Amino acid sequence: MTENEIIIVDGIPNKEYNVFVKESVKYAIISLPFTVNRMDISGINTRIQNTAKGKIAESAFKIFCKANNIDSNFDICSTPFWTVDKRDFTLLGLEWDIKNNYIYHSGSTLQGYHYSHLPGLVPNKHNGDQWSKKNEQFINNTKSTAYLFTFMKGADLTNNSRGDYFLKINISTHQFDFIKSLWDKYQGQPQSEEPFSEEWFWNEMSNKGSESFFELKFNPNLIISGCANPNYWHLFKDTGAYEKNNFLQDYFEDYTWYKKARTGSLNFMNGTFWSRITNATIPVTALPSFLSLFPSLKNTIKYGRIKF
Repeated sequence: MTENEIIIVDGIPNKEYNVFVKESVKYAIISLPFTVNRMDISGINTRIQNTAKGKIAESAFKIFCKANNIDSNFDICSTPFWTVDKRDFTLLGLEWDIKNNYIYHSGSTLQGYHYSHLPGLVPNKHNGDQWSKKNEQFINNTKSTAYLFTFMKGADLTNNSRGDYFLKINISTHQFDFIKSLWDKYQGQPQSEEPFSEEWFWNEMSNKGSESFFELKFNPNLIISGCANPNYWHLFKDTGAYEKNNFLQDYFEDYTWYKKARTGSLNFMNGTFWSRITNATIPVTALPSFLSLFPSLKNTIKYGRIKF
């Protein structure tokens, strides 16, 4: 794909944006006791934030699809808060995962680098991680699986220093203790039946503190880039703390695409993007664009624009 196939979703009304952020944060809070701590993060607030970030991207894409009459089906993939998510949506006979990552830059759009040079990542930290399940199908009557790679701005980046994150989680000490007690009980394990009612959970949360669970500093745009199905799996290569510097001469002879920090993290595009774990990776420029599936969007796009 090329840079002029990037879709920037920047037209979602504030009221609608706030509604799905609230829903995303609430889902992240109630599902935390049943969510595997894949990144080995100790802080409950950070784990809530990370889950909410994924749901925010999914919701923004869902709204974009609805506005543009793209026949995606999210309901068929929806799961209760106490079970494991399978896929995010179906479209064109495929079941899709949205792989969204947050990037850092000044201004509302990326400057100095191309969105099409950002990495598409699928976690591959260990055997049994998401990359190993790339061909597993969970939805009846689908032909295969696919990934959609999207990005959102997480915070400003000025002189290698990050500003405030766009989303801040606010829970009281009593709410924190309540959520932690449930995590200690369920340890991130999905359940075969509903362990407690949503009504009970939110009543307990309300009794223990404010129901304003977040602050939204700004509304990041959703950047829709490339997509991949099994025809493209062979192009992915592992990048991580102990992997060799893949792709540096395949696509980026004119600059260093990523560097390894002393901590083992990968620093892509001079701090625009960071990754802490090994991923199956591909520069999205090596993939077909999502726009190529719906070329009529170039003339009829709603809630967004094509990057020219």
